[in-house]
Amino acid sequence: MIKENIKMAVFDMAGTTIDEQKTVYRSVGEALAEFGFEYSLETIVHKIGGMNKREGIALLMRESGEAITEEAVEVVFRLFKKNVEAAYESARGLKEMKGASALFSYLKSNHIKVVLDTGYHRSTADLLIDKMGWEDQDLIDFSVTSDEVEEGRPQPHMIRLAMEALGVENPQTIMKVGDTQSDIDEGRNAGCGIIVGISSDQYTREQLLSMGATHAIDQLSEIIQILEAQ
Repeated sequence: MIKENIKMAVFDMAGTTIDEQKTVYRSVGEALAEFGFEYSLETIVHKIGGMNKREGIALLMRESGEAITEEAVEVVFRLFKKNVEAAYESARGLKEMKGASALFSYLKSNHIKVVLDTGYHRSTADLLIDKMGWEDQDLIDFSVTSDEVEEGRPQPHMIRLAMEALGVENPQTIMKVGDTQSDIDEGRNAGCGIIVGISSDQYTREQLLSMGATHAIDQLSEIIQILEAQ
């Protein structure tokens, strides 16, 4: 029996369902460095993990204390977007996180809608979804990107757009899954009934729980145990 009568599961992409070796955050760092903004990979991941990447780049640029215009942010963002998409196009090691396809299939067989939401822009998300082959296998029902809503995470707008698109009215019937603070905050702000944090080299299970996740896991397959728990 599926716990909590869950009708929709919303998954983050990079670091949660896609193993992309932090390419997105490396590309942010490279774009910023081109214009004299130096940040370590660890700092970038910690400060803007899960965020809309344009908003994250703006945040990092403005931490310098300089007067940063929207035009300057756009220049850096465009370089980032060009670099990350080129990296994804050529990345041979790009792959789904262990168990992602099997989990999506399980959810679909139990009449649970599968949604991807991401801080990527649409063109980048489509590139990754295509490489994973999930749409070809009919494993996802909907995807939403941060440039398609008024604000990205931690605001709940992406989840609410998915609810509207798929006819899900009660947020308590939604499970949100992600690997960052902004994922967890997004789930909380949307009122999701289950919020699952997946551990990484950034956050432990204990840290994810302290950040507000209702459950913490090490592998996607553990979600089945959460849903079937009596």
